[in-house]
Amino acid sequence: MAPRIMLTNVSMGNIDRTDRIFTARELGTAIKRARGARNLTQVQLAEHANVSRGALQKIEAGRGTVTLSTILRLLRTLSLDLAVVSRAGPGIIEKRRDQS
Repeated sequence: MAPRIMLTNVSMGNIDRTDRIFTARELGTAIKRARGARNLTQVQLAEHANVSRGALQKIEAGRGTVTLSTILRLLRTLSLDLAVVSRAGPGIIEKRRDQS
């Protein structure tokens, strides 16, 4: 099972929505949804986050390779928080340690 990444939409101090993200496509969809909720065009968001429009298009479509710093700039611009949460049960690393 893939690690869970949680995006939390912070608006005026209240949590509006939390999305569990398992794939690049789901991350792109969450970014696109947040952009739309703020009535921003791709061009506007790209300019505010200092990201090219082409890169933003790929991110929203779940394609291409981007750096974590690019994702974090987009999330910060959209007032989204990123949290990596633990799954129940041991992860791959813990299982390997137990087998040795």
